[in-house]
Amino acid sequence: MKPVAPTLGNLLPFVQSLASQQQPAFTFLDSQFTDLKIWREQARRQLLNLLRYSPPEVPLNPQVVETVDCGDFIREKVYFSSDAATRIPALLLRPREQHAPAPAIVALHDHGGFYLFGKEKLVEMGNEPADLLSFRQTYYSSRAYASDLARRGYVVLVTDAFYFGERRLDMAAIEPDMRQRLQNMTGTQVERVSAYHEQCSVFEEVVARHLFAAGVTWLGILSHDDRTSVSYLVSRPEVDPQRVGCLGLSMGGHRTDYLVATDPRIKAAVSVGWMTNWNDLLANQVRMHSWAQIVPGLASSFELSDVVSIGMPAALLILECGRDELFNPTGMQRACEKIEAIYAKAGLGDRYQFRFYDVPHQFNAVMQQYAFTWLDQWLK
Repeated sequence: MKPVAPTLGNLLPFVQSLASQQQPAFTFLDSQFTDLKIWREQARRQLLNLLRYSPPEVPLNPQVVETVDCGDFIREKVYFSSDAATRIPALLLRPREQHAPAPAIVALHDHGGFYLFGKEKLVEMGNEPADLLSFRQTYYSSRAYASDLARRGYVVLVTDAFYFGERRLDMAAIEPDMRQRLQNMTGTQVERVSAYHEQCSVFEEVVARHLFAAGVTWLGILSHDDRTSVSYLVSRPEVDPQRVGCLGLSMGGHRTDYLVATDPRIKAAVSVGWMTNWNDLLANQVRMHSWAQIVPGLASSFELSDVVSIGMPAALLILECGRDELFNPTGMQRACEKIEAIYAKAGLGDRYQFRFYDVPHQFNAVMQQYAFTWLDQWLK
């Protein structure tokens, strides 16, 4: 196979030299850290500081606007507040037969360059458009896995992340000059959904610039909203607040990494298709990842393997896709093994596991079954 030229060409050695100077000061493997509780508190405080988004707490003020009987479970459409300016759209699935507070899951949707839908990627809605069904077939073995978890006895919450679903970009609302430039980029492409996704992908950089200029990070917003989702879940009488977990694929896996790190109410987490060290992506893969994943200054404090370990003693399962072109295989393996060493040092080796599957980027039926069994072990 012909070697692939690095994305930055002759500039890569300089960037790699910069990265080599960054040592994660808050890794639990450092000999200075011996007390898990003290380290966790310090590390979580530092991580939240880097995420640069901590708006004043506001009442949730939930509003259920629709209730649908789906046979094995009830589906509710709900809105709740995350900050003074944001109402989060969500779907809550609750088992029909439930006689005691149940375990609960925050199911975190992916990115996939597919912006029209967020929560609907993971939930059966009926009369679904062909493009959504095709997307689900590619990445989820055609399964709406949040619905499957509800049938399994979990109360499940799925929200729209910022920039997706009901929170997506309204192309008609942006300045005319920018709108025209985006429309011109589609060239002869006539399929409206694909054109919209292409436009949103290009506009991500513009959104990220504005967020950084406003003093926040995109991932900080996602993480804060996901913690608010936990708050809504545990406010429901159907939910046992001591048995809450989370999982997701791709960006959903990355959101999982940060949710378990920043919210001690998460007792079990499954991160699928998003575990690596950023240094291992520098040569060719950083450009493949969304601006929503970037946290400036992270490298001097944490690798991602350190971030997710802040969630200890939460049970953690990492599922990796061995033929995932978005990541460097060595980086995936190295990150997973570092987490293993961190959990071992904390005396929690039995609460961590990672597995590689010989598949491209996806969360297929076999992987889902393994993840659900893992969650049952720790939450049921």
